[in-house]
Amino acid sequence: MKKLISVVLLTLFFASCKETKRILIADHLVDCTGVGSQQCMLIKENPDDDWTLFYDKIEGFEFEEGFSYEIEVEVTAIDNPPADGSSLRYRLSKVLSKTKTIKPKNLSVQQPITIEYEATSRGFYLAAIITQETITTSHDRNRKETDSKPCSKQAWEKVQSLLNTIKIKEIHTLEAPTGKRLFDGAAHAQLKISTEDSIYTSTSFDHGEPPKQIEPLVKHILSLAESVEKE
Repeated sequence: MKKLISVVLLTLFFASCKETKRILIADHLVDCTGVGSQQCMLIKENPDDDWTLFYDKIEGFEFEEGFSYEIEVEVTAIDNPPADGSSLRYRLSKVLSKTKTIKPKNLSVQQPITIEYEATSRGFYLAAIITQETITTSHDRNRKETDSKPCSKQAWEKVQSLLNTIKIKEIHTLEAPTGKRLFDGAAHAQLKISTEDSIYTSTSFDHGEPPKQIEPLVKHILSLAESVEKE
């Protein structure tokens, strides 16, 4: 009898360390930094949630670019996880759906879009966030202190026009033309373009020296940010 009770208790204990979740996975990877530079999936648990970076691996799951997924995973707590590792293990239970996404080379300018430029170094920080409604800047790393002004129709139309010259899904492959940031000669900068259902992030580059493919857009963003600070 005692042996049976022990088995039941052990079963309940291990069951309490496991959880089954359904997650949605976006159709592309983005550059991210965990222990080192890597590419992360974008996931969320509910359709209305924002996409979040997923730094871990899902055992048994093979991601294919250009397909969005809904999957069921088993999440297990790891005893004594490594200092630089996750405390959770993810294992694929089943693929609920796999849907090929068909998108144009460039994003439709009709989609809701947020353009974000961020530059950071030891003694410098700049964030510039552009939407159809507002232009917002911050020199506070926590972004608690911000300045903003309305985005004019002319300014936003220029953003749309410049976006149409870029292969947005490929900005994570663009090479930085200079490397001053690697030895503190310039701030690290990055461009992020967000739509209602996707996030596209560029590679890191020197502040003020973006890859030529996105240079006109970055210059326009910095010009709009400067206009906020002058007011």
